[in-house]
Amino acid sequence: METIKISHSLWRMLLLTFTSLVFVLGGFFMLENTNDGFHVVVAWLCIVFFGLCGLYMLYSMLKERLMGKPFMTITDEGIIIENAKQKVIRFADVESFELMEMSNQQFIAVHYKSGVEQQKLDEAGILGRSIRNLNRNLVNAQETFSTVGTDMKAEVLCELLNERLGYSIKGSNP
Repeated sequence: METIKISHSLWRMLLLTFTSLVFVLGGFFMLENTNDGFHVVVAWLCIVFFGLCGLYMLYSMLKERLMGKPFMTITDEGIIIENAKQKVIRFADVESFELMEMSNQQFIAVHYKSGVEQQKLDEAGILGRSIRNLNRNLVNAQETFSTVGTDMKAEVLCELLNERLGYSIKGSNP
């Protein structure tokens, strides 16, 4: 089967970058027009936080568009998600994918096979175990990934992943 590459929406990334720039400029405007200590702290927090957010958006956009590293790559073997840290989800380890919604945001829950689920939990660090346990309590799956802002609808992506999963299972059992 063909490899499918999914990127973030270019317009959404540009909008978020522009919005971050507006908040940074607002922080500088606030610095210029106040001497109050509280407002100075708030201004600097705006400048630093939204400045870093804007830089991250620019970095992500350049990485996806110029370097050809999409947010998500779906192959015959699994999914590669490029975030701050690369995540690989092998179809051989997955039982199913499920579309979930929480706080008006859609994401995909990964239901691992029971042996793999315990292995992933054992391999995770303290923070990773906490996140996996929190996910388990919230959505009954150890791992999730967001579909917000991608150029493929969440329903279509979930259906595609389950189709690939079915193909992967049939392909490995002749």
